[in-house]
Formats: sequence, structure tokens, C-alpha cells
Amino acid sequence: MEKIKSIINSYRNDGTDPRKNDAWRVLLFALNYAGGAAITIMMGKWSYYTQNVLQLGIMFASIHLPIRILDAITDPLIANMFDRYQKPGKFRLFMLVGALMSFVPAIGVFFYPVAPDIPLGVSFAILGTFYAIIIIGNTILMTATRAGQAIITQDPKQRPLYALGQTVSDALVSAFVSVVVTSNLIGDMQEPYVWRISIIVMSAVSIIFVIFAAKSISNRDNPTYYSMSEKNEQTKFTEFFVLIKRSKPIRSLLWATCSDSIAKSVRASLSIYLFANIIMNRGLTSVFDILNGVVLGAPVLVIGMYFASKKGSAKVYHEVSLIQTLVAAAGFFVTLIFLPADPEYTYTGVTFSVILVILVFGLYMSTLGISTNLENAMVGDLTDYEYLQSGKFIPGTIGAALTFVNKIASSVVGLITMGIMAFCGFSGSGAQAVVPENVFVNYRFYYCVLLSVFILPALGHLITYISMRKYPLTKEVMEDVSIKLAHERGLIKDEAGAEK
Repeated sequence: MEKIKSIINSYRNDGTDPRKNDAWRVLLFALNYAGGAAITIMMGKWSYYTQNVLQLGIMFASIHLPIRILDAITDPLIANMFDRYQKPGKFRLFMLVGALMSFVPAIGVFFYPVAPDIPLGVSFAILGTFYAIIIIGNTILMTATRAGQAIITQDPKQRPLYALGQTVSDALVSAFVSVVVTSNLIGDMQEPYVWRISIIVMSAVSIIFVIFAAKSISNRDNPTYYSMSEKNEQTKFTEFFVLIKRSKPIRSLLWATCSDSIAKSVRASLSIYLFANIIMNRGLTSVFDILNGVVLGAPVLVIGMYFASKKGSAKVYHEVSLIQTLVAAAGFFVTLIFLPADPEYTYTGVTFSVILVILVFGLYMSTLGISTNLENAMVGDLTDYEYLQSGKFIPGTIGAALTFVNKIASSVVGLITMGIMAFCGFSGSGAQAVVPENVFVNYRFYYCVLLSVFILPALGHLITYISMRKYPLTKEVMEDVSIKLAHERGLIKDEAGAEK
């Protein structure tokens, strides 16, 4: 009981530590991420939609490459604009503009007519333009989300609380998409109206979440927290490249997040086939998402958040990556042994083999809630540390430095997916591009799905573990940084600081 009280007290704001913010504000600010995720989760299933619903073929996946490169290029440009803009309310401005630019064209994407007689080039131009606008809008929204880690709270012990809000809200959004789109609740997944109903609901959810998040950050959205002293000079665009060159912590985190990003994107595109063509029951996808989020995801996240507040975000992020490597690799071998490639296999119910594969996959997926959310929280630590090192408060640029390299690397995901589909026999367009559900496809497809869902992520997490071994921003370093920063802001007087 005393430990529980200690955990709660470390997060709540009792007014004695000016670095802390109200716990509800930290939690609700995470809705900004979930607001963006409401659209990006739908767009994450876009390759399935274009191939199996619009029947535009695997070549349409090639549009991901130029769009992802555009996404990467706009990151430093928008981040520089964000850091240069110093007027009160800049976070809320970027959040609302980004949300509007995300969901409006997303509705256009999923309401695009299913008409084989429309020239493929026209579809490329229209859908590609919509997708590009969504990407830019989401970049604007996420720039405010990542930069907001530095001002929503200045207490390193309180920052992991953001991870709880992000995971819960993100899980709710993911669960809705799974239930409505993949469970046949309102119709078959290959019916356009299922996707259209979903995007309308997700668009409403997106704007509501962002409005709540804007309210939560309103008490910190002023120059006191993002324009702290005369040292804070006008940020130049070249600062983006200089930052990567001079900052060892950012370079370490770049290697870590970049490797994970590629694996995560490929897994997200192909994990649905684990259920549809290996377990042979796509309908289990929605059940899995809900149960995994509640039964495994929530307890694992609470445990991770507890250790993050005690040991520091970076240390827990490092240790979890090793666990993820082992569990993901185990998932590959468990599936090979208990659900081997077999053209005669059909789904006969929830057998021991099915339960075991789903449990291992669920355990792996539940750990991602810790690492993914700590990446965002660590942007706040990097921002504070960089300010004391260089005198520059540039949370937007720091966030963009992490995402720029990740997006360039993951720009090949569309080509990887396209290559897998072509290798497995799904080339061209029309009916021949549709992957049949709940049946064994072929041996190539079986092994490609397993490698994409388990082995590629395991390699990504292993690289993360290696790159974060000597990460310098430990719990002790960040505690010292946060105290010095509070002095700079005038939140703690010299006498108070001495008492501390």
C-alpha cells in the first residue's frame, strides 16, 4: 500500500514543486497523439484498402516511397517554423491546424469511388495528393505533440505519466478500428461502406481529442515555458543538421528508433495476414486487439511506467528492448512449431496452438506500449538537456531530428510490402491482387508473413538495445538538469533551490 501511495504522490501536483503540472493535464495532453493516431491507424491499413477494396493492385504501394520521403522532408521545415514562432498559443495553433489538415483529406481517400474504369494514373494523382496533405497535417500535429513533452511537465519523474494517457487513448482508437473494420460487425472488410463509416467516426474522434489536448496544455502554452532567456536565439534551419552532429544522446536514440520504425511499419502492414492466413481466422484480429490492450497491455504498461519513474525513461527503454528481442524471436519459433505451414490446415476453433501463438504475439505487442510511448516522453528530456548545453530551446527540431531519419528509412516499407506481394504471387490489379482470407495461400506467403511479423522486429529491437547501452541521459542527470532549468525559468528561487 505504501508503494502505491508513493507512486501516486510522484505523479500528482500538490503545489510544492513548480516543475510539476496537474496530472490530469499530462494525461489529457496524450489525446493529441491519439487524435493523430485516429487517422494514421486508418491510413496504416491503406495498403489493404487499395489492394483488396479498390483493387488497384500492388503497384499502388509504390506511392508510399515518394510520400514518405515528402513526409521526412517536411519534418525539419515544419519543426523550424514551430521553433521560430514564439507567440503565446503556438502549441494549440499547430495542433488544430494539423488535425484539420489530417482528417478532411482522409475522408476524401476513403470515399474515393470504387470504379475500375477510372484510369490508374488519375487514381494515383488524386489519392496521392490527398495522402500528401494528410502526411503534412499529421506532421504539424505531431510536431506539437513531441515538442509538448518539454512543457507539459518539467519533472522527469512525472513524464512517464504521459505514456499511460497515450497508451490508453491509443488502445481505444485501435480497438474501435479493429472491431468495426476487421470483425465484420457492420459488414465485410472488403465493403467500402465499412471503411467510410469508420473514417467519419475517426475524424470526429480526432478533432475532439485534439480539442481536449489543447485545453490541457493551455496553462503552459506561453513564452514563459518556451522562450526562457536571452540565450534563446532565432532558430536557423541548419540547426537541424548541426544538432544531429553535436548531440550524442540524439544520435543514440536515432539508431534505436530508426531500426524499430522500419520493423514496426512492415509488421503493421502484414500482421493482419498472421490471423487471416496462418491462424486462418481474420475475425480474431479485433478480439485480439481488445483483449491484448486490456488483459496484457494495461498491466504491462503500468509496470513499465512504475520502473520508468524509478529508474528513468532511458534505462527502462533500453531494458525493454532486450525483452522485445527475445519475445519476438520466440514468436517466430512458436508459430513454426505449433502452426506449421500446411495447405490442409483449417481453423477449427480456439485450440491450444492458436492460444499459444496469440499469447506470445500479445505479450510482444503489449511491450510496445512502453517503448513507443517512452520515445515521445524522452523528447522532453532531450530538449531540456540540449538547452543547458547550447542555450537553444528547440523541441520541434529535436523531435524532427528523430522522425526525419526514421521516415527516410521507413520510406522503403511500401516497396518491401510490394516486393513480398509480388514474390508471393499477387501482382497486377483487379481480382488477382486480392489476398484470399482464412485459407492457406502458399509456402512463400507463410514464411514472409512470419519473418515480417516476428524476425524483422526482433532485429530492430536488438539494434535498439545495442545503441542505447551508453545513453548519457540517466535518471540522475535529468534530475539535475530539471532543477537547473527551473532556476532559469524563474520557477524556483535560489533559496528554494538551495533547500532542495
